[in-house]
Amino acid sequence: MRPESGAGWASGSVTYNRRRQMEIHFPVRESRLVLRACNAREPLAPGDSRWYDFTALRHAGIQPRLQKVLLAPPAEGRFHHRLLCGHRGCGKSTELLHFQQWAEGNGFACRRVEVEVELGHIDLEFSDFYLLAATAAEKALADLGSPLPEKSLRPIIEWFAEVTKVDDTVRESELGVEATAQAEGGIPWLAKLTGKFFSGMKVGATHAVTVRQHLRNSPDRLIDLTNALLNRAHDQLKTLDPPRDGGLILIFDNLDRYLSERVDAVLIQASNLLGKLCCHALFTIPVDLEYNPRRVPLRDAYGPPLVLPMIPLRERHARWGSDVAESEHRQEAIDGLREALSRRVVIAEVFEQPTDVELLLRMSGGCIRDVMHLVSLAYEFSEGGKLSTEGCVNAIRELRATYARGLSYDEYERLAAIAAGESVDRDELTNQLLYQRRALEYYDQEHEVWLGVHPVIVEIEEFQNAYARRRRTA
Repeated sequence: MRPESGAGWASGSVTYNRRRQMEIHFPVRESRLVLRACNAREPLAPGDSRWYDFTALRHAGIQPRLQKVLLAPPAEGRFHHRLLCGHRGCGKSTELLHFQQWAEGNGFACRRVEVEVELGHIDLEFSDFYLLAATAAEKALADLGSPLPEKSLRPIIEWFAEVTKVDDTVRESELGVEATAQAEGGIPWLAKLTGKFFSGMKVGATHAVTVRQHLRNSPDRLIDLTNALLNRAHDQLKTLDPPRDGGLILIFDNLDRYLSERVDAVLIQASNLLGKLCCHALFTIPVDLEYNPRRVPLRDAYGPPLVLPMIPLRERHARWGSDVAESEHRQEAIDGLREALSRRVVIAEVFEQPTDVELLLRMSGGCIRDVMHLVSLAYEFSEGGKLSTEGCVNAIRELRATYARGLSYDEYERLAAIAAGESVDRDELTNQLLYQRRALEYYDQEHEVWLGVHPVIVEIEEFQNAYARRRRTA
């Protein structure tokens, strides 16, 4: 029953839910746990039993490339700065968590910064990344048991505290008092200061807005102070046992959850500012910046971006039949997806008809997020204790409806051309279909990029008609 205290209930609910999550062992055997096991938004950290390595099935992976990049001297300057993109739900964050584990075991200090968590959905500024970098370095050294000395932190602390005072009326503001208190207490001072500042930005506090204007007007000073701190961090990392001679790697994750225009303005158009960051840095970006770059091509700013493709469930030139079930597929890819799903749920005990799983996997198009969506929808639509055939069919219909909604004649024609293996322009129409996941990007065994159509669209009458016309004239 619900406790009498509302606050207690809220607090208790969080604790209770966390305990319930901690008690779950994967793969789950009860259908009621499917939503937890197949949470499409949850990245899988190293050691999570649900993790499956899709690198071979994708014919590509970001980890091998990143490892080679980081172990090579930078072409220019002292540090590598690279971009990563891919559709949301393709597994970027999971890949990055496992890359972080590799980096930590190979002479680097690596910290993942979830930008959305730290900043909320604000209009990004270049200064945000420098402040995040400084606080991440401070936390990284503290976590390694070697806190940065006061003399290294004090210049940026004092400057930041001074900037945030704005005018004489706030000289005794809480922020200034806080800086003094932190300095005396030996706690992570900078993290405390920036944390208060970021909190103010999230709620749109007038003071925080004014501070950002000051930071925007003082780029050189912020860059110099941050880089001095980062250089000190690199020197200190070399003295650890074992030493971290590779230096500090910062992963700025979740940037694909911000407006593409703003990410482009701050990260790409202002790459001359972020390019001065004195540490290795990896930025995840919205995939449409790769498909539809603005004024400056991504490769000109940071080199060719790392793209995490979908898992090709079909061969490049395979034809579609009248339905997905009867169309040709790569059985080894289907088997790999099945193995990955079996690490989350015991298929024979959760599904009424385990053979239904193959159709769900084929309908995903090799998009991990859509595998999770389809299984979760099948649970929602199943009336019995297990996931039924009817529930699976309705799950496919539901996902198909979301992808078909609003498709125009021209879009069906382009999708049919893609499905027929025609050479299509990477114009605004194609890029939009890719961004919406109605078209999907794959790599073949020769690492050549090719496009396919999402399988849930294949059985739509308008697509079938357009595809038949293409086949007749081929």
